[in-house]
Amino acid sequence: MYTQYFLRFTSKEEAEQKLTEVGYSSTNPETDETYYHTPPHTGDIDIIGDIYSNDAVYDEEGNLVTPATKLDGYHLNIILNVELPEALNEYLVHPELPYRVFA
Repeated sequence: MYTQYFLRFTSKEEAEQKLTEVGYSSTNPETDETYYHTPPHTGDIDIIGDIYSNDAVYDEEGNLVTPATKLDGYHLNIILNVELPEALNEYLVHPELPYRVFA
């Protein structure tokens, strides 16, 4: 059975650091690109990043008057059929209406 976790970090850098610390990243030696993933056959990671509220204001012509408000944090979801690494527990949040979920 899979469990879905919603996590919020203070920044992208903090999220990347913690995912690396728990072994949820790897770097392609040819491109130096880092990929974030769970261990094989255990789940998946959905990096959402910044989330904005739905409060942008537009005028009659559709021009932006006031941009949407950025919500606090850098967000990602993890779905696992194993326990969430303990080092990630402090970043767990329980949104009433999640921005995005696994199907």
